[in-house]
Amino acid sequence: MIEAFAKIAEASKQLLETGFAPNHVNALLAQVGGMMKVDRVYVYENQPFPIRGRLLADARYGWNTAGVKSLQESTSQRQISLREVAPLWMEELVKGQAVSTGLLEAPPRMRLMMVENKTQALALAPIRVSKDFWGFVGFDDCQKARVWNAGELALLKSLAGGLATALRHQQMRSSLSQTRTQLAEMMLLGASR
Repeated sequence: MIEAFAKIAEASKQLLETGFAPNHVNALLAQVGGMMKVDRVYVYENQPFPIRGRLLADARYGWNTAGVKSLQESTSQRQISLREVAPLWMEELVKGQAVSTGLLEAPPRMRLMMVENKTQALALAPIRVSKDFWGFVGFDDCQKARVWNAGELALLKSLAGGLATALRHQQMRSSLSQTRTQLAEMMLLGASR
């Protein structure tokens, strides 16, 4: 288990160095997915402004094993409202808690989604950037109805933390770049007077 935490930490460090670009995030998810022996790893980003009161999340990044459909390719899974599908889970994620279930124990609407995606068990952990609930990361097992143990959930939360750190870092880089651009423009204006 310690080795798994070390690998997630190393992969998160690489993401900080390379930037939060799709190919880098997907490579990290592939590395973690293989290590965790899951069939799908994905990241959903909450939309910043609810549409007609609906908080929606978009599938942004993902990895899956051969023969398992990507959630980004699924028309019904590209965008979801977790609040509508599993309202109690949404509350737990907002509080910073991980949630997990097997197919038979899932809330009814979540069970329908799991059946559609041939998912036997899933686990989700929140991605919090600063204090905001940015989105969530998930593991899917499509082979067996597994019960996620405390160590696996801790690893998922560690992955979520690494993604959140990389996102914050990316946001700071972007803000710094904008500030530099504005400063350069101001200096040009001052020099032309």
